[in-house]
Amino acid sequence: MENTSKINAFEIAGTKISYIIILTVVACLVSRGPILGNSFVCGISFIAYMLSRNTLNIYLVIPAATGLLPYISRGYDPWGYIAAMIVCSLIQTATRKIPMSLWQRALITASAAIIAISIYSLAAGKVYLTSPRLMFAEGMIIVALMGIFDTFDRPRPDSLSAASFITMTLLIINGMGFSFLIWFAIIFVSLWALVCIDVGEALFLVAAGSVWAYLMGHGQWGITVTVMLGLLAASFAKGHGALLMSATFVCACWLCGHIDSGVVLGIDKYCLIIPTILFIALYWRFGTKMKKFIHGIMRKDLYAEEGADEYAEELLESRSAQMRKLSELYSTYLDNRSLLADQFDMTHQMMENLRWHLKSRTINKASVISEKIDMKIAISQCAASGNINGDCCGWQELDDGRMVMVVSDGMGKGKKAAAESLMVTKTMMALLKAGVSTDMALKMINTIMIIKDNEDSYATLDMIIVDKHTGKAKFYKIGAAPTLIRRKSNVEEVKLSAVPLGIVNGLKVKYVEAQLKKGDWIVMMSDGISDGVEGKSSGTLHNLHNIKETIAAVRSTDPETMGDLVMNRAIDGYVGRERDDMTVMVARIL
Repeated sequence: MENTSKINAFEIAGTKISYIIILTVVACLVSRGPILGNSFVCGISFIAYMLSRNTLNIYLVIPAATGLLPYISRGYDPWGYIAAMIVCSLIQTATRKIPMSLWQRALITASAAIIAISIYSLAAGKVYLTSPRLMFAEGMIIVALMGIFDTFDRPRPDSLSAASFITMTLLIINGMGFSFLIWFAIIFVSLWALVCIDVGEALFLVAAGSVWAYLMGHGQWGITVTVMLGLLAASFAKGHGALLMSATFVCACWLCGHIDSGVVLGIDKYCLIIPTILFIALYWRFGTKMKKFIHGIMRKDLYAEEGADEYAEELLESRSAQMRKLSELYSTYLDNRSLLADQFDMTHQMMENLRWHLKSRTINKASVISEKIDMKIAISQCAASGNINGDCCGWQELDDGRMVMVVSDGMGKGKKAAAESLMVTKTMMALLKAGVSTDMALKMINTIMIIKDNEDSYATLDMIIVDKHTGKAKFYKIGAAPTLIRRKSNVEEVKLSAVPLGIVNGLKVKYVEAQLKKGDWIVMMSDGISDGVEGKSSGTLHNLHNIKETIAAVRSTDPETMGDLVMNRAIDGYVGRERDDMTVMVARIL
């Protein structure tokens, strides 16, 4: 335990150092990119937002201010913006504990920045370089950028996520001094948005990118219209592959350059072809990974709300620990109070299952890991008399990709037996769906069957849990008939000795594990099937010889046909004697 703690501490320290380095670089690049000609308010917005999250981020003022110093030798005067950055940082730090919304902080930051820049301009005798219109524009940009930074940090389920992503990309490109690549980036990212999300998101991304391109001195509305028309044309070829979609985009943009209209359309061929070729090359090599990345940046539905999920996870962990302690406490009693231990333990397991879902919500594990097998399932039933069958069966797929198949046979016949088997089947599947372990679910159902007032009651349980990702199957049998597995022409028998549910306390759960392959058959049955066939070789009941012959002889690939043939063979074995309830559940592995 001690070694593990040390390793985790080093890992956490390494993560924090990497995080600090990334923030330092971003602060420097964002702050040093000019907009509106010679305005440097982007760094003010970034520092103010980061301080609204954590006052320890005040160190970012140093790289942000340092990034502006080289502009002095180029004829710029960034001192007013450096002063505004320092003033806004102090205000955010001083008001950190005052409850305010982000927009309130953004308005305070914008007002303080305008006042600080105005005071510096007045003191330096450079009031002629500013104007009320420019100050108002700078204030609006500060407010907008703080909202964009918040959206990028905590993505939302709307187009603002796309706008925040392209804004951050362009701010970094502009800060690196590569502003001539702005339209390269817009076209490249918009193609990914088109192929990964939808045309509406891609168009909104181009519109947002065009606004920032204008603010950075590269606003060309003809290019904006051209790219939008190209994306609209490419959307019709979206379902035919990235290559055809890209070719359609290039052709549409090229044709726009030959249209005679009031707006000068078209786009430079290098600015059009280079990002398109880069998109095709990366899509060809890293298509799946890039899709996940784009979805993660632009879609909230793959992300959890950071604060809410962390709080919920901590709360569940605390409550789960309490349930575990109560389970340990009540397990020490030797009277009926010990039954409560199972209930507390079951609650603990359900809470842990919910915690697992919160942790894994960002990536659906069942979709990331490809399924090795699939299953096609069918049921065939026949009542002993009338329309009420005392057997109950069903199947369902769990959230983690496992398939559960259950067959239960209630004691006796008719409504009472049907009620018991229905209770066992429904309860078992519901508990497994809720995240309760198989052992605990079986023990809980056994306890329920035992504590019925003044009434003997029991039921068998035949259950198979198949992991579709690995092909492994676990066979649980509590007083149940054998299960038959057919592989090619060979039929094998799976059986376990155990008394039915509701007879003895302290159930010991056992299972048999098998590896399934495509083309295999699984045949589950109630004892009405296995006991009703008279074997040719022994001439006694309880013989599955004829059933195995029937299963091996079936040439159809339809599970329903297999079930009907097995049922017909079992019914023939009851000629001249009383019949039992019969159920066959057949699964074919695909």
